[in-house]
Amino acid sequence: MAFFYFFGMSFAKLMKIKGIMMRYGKLFCETIIPQELIEDTLAYITNLKFGTTKKNSDNVNRCSKVNFIGNSEILRAFLDISLQVNKLSNWDLNIDGIEPLQYGEYHENGEYGWHVDQHDHVYKDNRVRKLSFSIFLNNNYEGGEFDLEVYNPVKDKRYITYSNKVQTNTALFFQSDYWHRVRPVQKGIRKSLVGWLLGPKYK
Repeated sequence: MAFFYFFGMSFAKLMKIKGIMMRYGKLFCETIIPQELIEDTLAYITNLKFGTTKKNSDNVNRCSKVNFIGNSEILRAFLDISLQVNKLSNWDLNIDGIEPLQYGEYHENGEYGWHVDQHDHVYKDNRVRKLSFSIFLNNNYEGGEFDLEVYNPVKDKRYITYSNKVQTNTALFFQSDYWHRVRPVQKGIRKSLVGWLLGPKYK
């Protein structure tokens, strides 16, 4: 697959990340995922059925079509990227695995209310979600803004907003206990690819 060539180069030197820096690391960061890797990943959802979710287990309003990608080579590639982001952002989280990726489509009125990715329980293998990412796959839609709560609570607006103006294939990385949401899509279809990185539970 094409992405093996990309990872044969010095990825750490090629990767450019942006975000707000704190003394202990970035609040969040963003980088661009190579188009070859995106194409190889999306090839695995061809002819697969989608499931629509409304009102998830936490009673958060959600309306989207999703499918999961568990190919080991694809997951290894995204794990490698995430480990580099973890290092370059000075998070230094203990990460040793990745869950299947989730491809999602938000059609008109599709949304996902405020939520966090970190569960209120530990997985059976004693691991938890530590790092999340969301990749913006297209921009030919209206609405569907992605909000990430990161700012000082003294401010009126506590979140940063990513609209359809963001560059295609931008990946937004943040720690899994950050609140975030997808606002209702007004027109078109919003497409995204989401991943969660795992590690031993916090002590």
